[in-house]
Parts: sequence; C-alpha cells; structure tokens
Amino acid sequence: MNSLFQHLQISQRPVKPRSTGWTMVLDKSLGLNGANDLVDTAGDYIDVVKLGWGSSALYPQSVLEKKIQIYRQHDIRVCAGGTFLEFAYERTDLSSMLDMLRATGFDAVEVSDGIHPNLSRTQKLRMIELAVAKGFEVVSEVGKKLAQEDLSIDNRRRIQEIKEDLSAGAQKVIIEARESGTVGIFRANGEINAELAYELFQNVDPDLLIWEAPEKNQQAWMLKQLGAHASIGNVAPHDVISLESMRYGLRGDTFRDHCKGTRRVYLELGVAGAMRARQRGDLVVVVDAIRASTTIIRCLELGAREVIPVVSAGELRGEVTVGERGGSKLPFADFDNSPLGLVGSAIRGKSVVITTTNGTECIQAAKSDRNIVLIGSMTNASVVAEAAVAWATSQGCGISLVAAGRNNQPAIEDRSVVTQIMQAMGVVSARGTLEPFFSENHTNDFLESESGANLVQLGSRDDVVYCAQKDISSMVPIFDGRKITAVQLMKAVA
Repeated sequence: MNSLFQHLQISQRPVKPRSTGWTMVLDKSLGLNGANDLVDTAGDYIDVVKLGWGSSALYPQSVLEKKIQIYRQHDIRVCAGGTFLEFAYERTDLSSMLDMLRATGFDAVEVSDGIHPNLSRTQKLRMIELAVAKGFEVVSEVGKKLAQEDLSIDNRRRIQEIKEDLSAGAQKVIIEARESGTVGIFRANGEINAELAYELFQNVDPDLLIWEAPEKNQQAWMLKQLGAHASIGNVAPHDVISLESMRYGLRGDTFRDHCKGTRRVYLELGVAGAMRARQRGDLVVVVDAIRASTTIIRCLELGAREVIPVVSAGELRGEVTVGERGGSKLPFADFDNSPLGLVGSAIRGKSVVITTTNGTECIQAAKSDRNIVLIGSMTNASVVAEAAVAWATSQGCGISLVAAGRNNQPAIEDRSVVTQIMQAMGVVSARGTLEPFFSENHTNDFLESESGANLVQLGSRDDVVYCAQKDISSMVPIFDGRKITAVQLMKAVA
C-alpha cells in the first residue's frame, strides 16, 4: 500500500497469511521476469499461485525452482495443479512424486478428480490424506472439467463431496469452474448458476471455499454476495490489481457496496428464495404482483379484518374465500383472485382466506418465528419500501425482496416490482439470485408478461392494468405466520 491508500482512510485487509479472502492466481506460463513483475506490483495481494494443469512438468528445472523461490520469498504459497496429481496417480507412485514436489519447493498441492475417468472418491480422499501427511497445504477441487459430467453432479452430492474433502484434511475446497468460467457454479455462457451458489452458501461455510471465477463480472458477483473476504481462484496475473480494487470498492463494480449508508438488499425468487431469506433472518417483502399481493392489499383496504393465506385448495375454508389456479377462479371460492372483483360489503370486518398459484406459498415459506414478512406490490411499492427500511433498521436485520415468479421461473412483473421497491429504499447494493428489471412502462410490461397475457385471454385485462399502477395504496400488510393484517407505517417506524 502507498500514501494514497492511507489518505483514503481505507481499512486494510488482514496481512498474509490470511485465513479468508484468498486470491489464487493461475500461472499458465510466466517466465522469471513475468513472475518478478507480478510480485513487484501485486505480491501483497496474492495468497496462492497455482501452476496450471500439469505445466509444472514442462519448465526447465532451474526455471521452475527459481520461479517457486520468487513466489515464496513474497509469502505466496506455490501449488501444483490438480491435473498434475491426477496424471501422477495414473502414471507413477504418488508418494514419491509428492516427495519430489516438496524437494522442488512446492508447499501446496491441489487434489482433484475432475478429468481422470477412474479415480474413485475413496482414492481421492486417500490422496488428500497422503498429501497432508507429507506436510503440504492441501486444497481439493470438487466438480468435473467436462460440462456434461459436471452437470450430472446434483447439489446434494456436491455438498457431500466438499464436506468429505474437508474432513480428509483439505484446508479449502475449490469449486470447479475451469479457466473459462463455464462449468460448476457458472453456466455455459458464463452466467452465474445462482441456485447452486446459494445452496453452497447455506450448507458449507463459504470461507472454506475458493470460487474459481476468472471473469470480472463473476468475481464482482461473488464479492457482492460474500464480501471482500471471498476467496477467488483462477485469477489471471494481469487481473490481480483489478480484483483487489473490487475488494476495496476502488472500482465501479463494487463502489456502492462501500459507500456510507449503502443498504444490502437480496432479490430472491420463489419458494426457495423465500426459504433462504427466512434462514438469514431477513425482513422479507413478498411480491406476487399479478395478482395475489395486490388482491391482499385490496382486501385490507376494503376493510377485511384479516387475510389468511393457505397453500392448498383443500384448506380454502372460512368466512370469505378467495381462490384461483392458473388465473382461473376455483369453483367453490367466493371470489376470484381479482382486486377489482372484490365486494367491500361482502368482506368488511370479515376474515378472508386466500389461496393462489404461487403467492400464498411464498408468503408461508418466508415466515419464521424471528423475522418480519410484509406484502408488496406495484400499488404500494414506495410505502412498503419505507416500512421495510424503518423496520429492518430498528431490528438490525437484512432485507430480502422475494418475487413469487411463475412456475418457479422469473416473471417480468414481479422483477419490475421488486426493482421499484429496491429503488425506493435509497442507495442499495443488490444481491441474491434475481436480476433487477428496470422499466419506464409498467403497464406494457404487465400486459405482455406471461401472467398478464394469460389473464387478458381470460377476460381480466382490467385487473392487469390495475396491478401495474404504482403507489395508489398506503396499505402495508404484515404476516404473523397465520394471518395478514394492516400495519400502520408510524408503528413500523417506531
């Protein structure tokens, strides 16, 4: 660090050796001059250099030893690639090869089973144990290099393998993404597989994982989700300063995450997202814009004593019932899930029981005995944002905006609403599995959405237009685990 850094009054990250926030560089072919240049400019920020694949076997002996020495003199671990050990397992005695690596100067090894066709789980775990016994710091890798093989690993199995590798002695586990960033937690196009990432976040301590993320947008996503202490692997030598800049907010990708007063808000999808928010203890705003959220708000505006959300049609029993599936009214319900079809005289002072295709299930899934669940829609976007911020601030908890979606897929109308609520919260750092959707014409978005088009076809176009109107309600519904009632904003602020 230099005097400019000090004058910016930035809190410095822990010095090496760090237990979290590793930067693991993939050295594919740097010469001695390149290695010296790298450590001169960025040595303080590098925790591990991995000599990629089996490339360790291809350098002249003197160059290999000098290169390792350059890195280790700057407190950088030097790691042989996982493919190298897989090849050694195939071709020679692994114990003697580990001895040779130690004699050459390596102090870390990667143990993987990403490409070998016959390496069993038992053998991989024994390799980890052997390397630990030989005095190496061991990082294992979970995942396959071939996309089709990697896709065959379900989330439960991936988590189990991570835990087994850690139990065998691995210090950290690398989540395979390859140099291209197109497998594992990344899809073939490089976009994040957020569902898998969050499954890992919740079942394994993220500090024990190294996330292979070679691309800037992938690195930024990880830092936004986990903070500056996320350990990132497969970092190109020329990207080390870029990554460190993002860790400190010195680059636009993460700048707002480091601004004073920035609020971290998770955007989540569906029942799974509601459950993640609940597990974090977040204040949750559930949005099912077309039409459950809007209908619930309208019920309370018309004087309903309470609204009780139920998941199954068989539970739809009460003083007044509202129910639909796929946009159509359930035959035994008193009312359709239509904010405009409600009759005030029929529900005023009554208990209303409601079941819908997605929304009521998300509401139920979001609630625990220690968090607050509010109901949001376009019609109350600003006021529910204000209430959420006030309540989360007083409770010292995070905020999650959960879009119910359609058939477990993102729905434009719900994304649009959660984005509007998020924007009404001020300076926000968006996290989570759902991408924001910014629009200037909500009515068109709602009408052209899959849910909107379905309702138009069913003759309920006016409902869709009504649901798209912003801030026409001052109602903030709150769910206590059984019933939804109206909460006064002043009470939320207090």
